[in-house]
Amino acid sequence: MPLETCGEFCGWAAAVVACLAFGSFGVPVKGSRATRVDIDPLVMQSFKTFMCFATCWVVLLLGEEFTFTPWGIVSGLFWVPAGTAAIFAIRNAGLAVSQGIWSALIVLVSFCWGIFIFDEAVASRYVATLAILLMTVGLLGMSQYSVPAEQLFEYTSASSFEESEPIDGNGEDSSFHDDDAIDGSIEMEKNAMNNTSAIDGAGCTHLASRIDSLLVSGERRICHDVHFLGFNWSRRRLGLACAVFNGFWGGIIMVPMHYSSGNTTGLGYAVSFAIGASIVLLVMWAGRYLYHVGRSRSFVKGFDCLPSFHLRVMWLPGGIAGGLWSLGNICSMLSVQGLGEGVGYSVVQGSMLVSGLW
Repeated sequence: MPLETCGEFCGWAAAVVACLAFGSFGVPVKGSRATRVDIDPLVMQSFKTFMCFATCWVVLLLGEEFTFTPWGIVSGLFWVPAGTAAIFAIRNAGLAVSQGIWSALIVLVSFCWGIFIFDEAVASRYVATLAILLMTVGLLGMSQYSVPAEQLFEYTSASSFEESEPIDGNGEDSSFHDDDAIDGSIEMEKNAMNNTSAIDGAGCTHLASRIDSLLVSGERRICHDVHFLGFNWSRRRLGLACAVFNGFWGGIIMVPMHYSSGNTTGLGYAVSFAIGASIVLLVMWAGRYLYHVGRSRSFVKGFDCLPSFHLRVMWLPGGIAGGLWSLGNICSMLSVQGLGEGVGYSVVQGSMLVSGLW
C-alpha cells in the first residue's frame, strides 16, 4: 500500500487530523437539535457506528484488500460501551471537561500498553514517561479550569426555578409564554421531581428527569439526580464517571490491532473494526430490548420502550458526529501504525485542545 512508505511522517500528519476530528465530533452531540429531542446516548452511538461502518470502505479505494479479523469485535467491545458513556458525559458534564478527563486517562493507558507491554522503542523510557505525566497533568488541569464560573447545571426545585424566571409586562413568564410544548415539559419536570423513576402507560421505566427537556436563555437547565447501580448520582457527577470509564475502557480500543496480523493492521483494520463495532451495537440493542421485555412482560411494549432515533431531526448532526469520529478513528490507526501505541494514540489525545476551543 502506498501509505506504508510514508512511515513516521504519515503517522504525525494522521495524528494532527485525528486531533481535529476527535476534538470536533462532540459538538453536534451537544448541539441544539440533540438538546431539543433529548437524544439517548445509545441512539447517538448508533449514528456514530453507522457512519463508521459506512465510511470504512474508503480504505479499499486506498489500496487495502477486504479482510476481516475477529479482533475487530474485541475492539468493538471496548469502543461501543465507552462511546455510549462518552456521549452521556458530553451531554451532562460538558464537552471540554469530559474530553479533558478521558484524554488524560487514554494517554496513560495507551502509553502503558505501548511502552511497558508492547515494548515499543523510545529514545529514553524515563524521559518519555515524564513527558506523558506532564501531558496528563496538563490535560487534567485544562479540564478542571474549563468549567465556567457559573455552572451550566442548576440544581434547584421546580418552584424556585419558576420564581426566578423573568416576568414580562403581562405578568407572564417571558421565557415560555409562546411555547405550549415547553409548558407541557414543565409539568413533566414537576411530576418527575417527586420520583426517582417514573413508569409510563407502556410499563417503561425512565430516569427521573431529562436535563435537556427545558432550555432557558440557551443555558439554564433543570437537573435532577439519577438512580444508577444502587446510588443516587447528580447528572454531572455521573457524566464525569462516564468520562473516566471512557478513558480507561476506551483507551484500549486500538490494542487488539497489535494482535492482528497480515493485511488486517493499520488501515486494513478499519473494516474489521467497523464490522465488530456493528455486531457489538446490535447485541447492546438486543440486551436493552430484552430488559424492557422483562420489565413490561410484553414483546410489543418492550419495543415501544426503546428510545426514538428522531431521524428527521438527528440525521444531519448524527451523521456529522459519526463522520468526524470515523475520520479520527481511521487517522488514529495510521498514527498508531506509524508511531506506535504509546506515542501515536497518546498524541491523538491532543484533541482536548480542539474541544476546549469549541
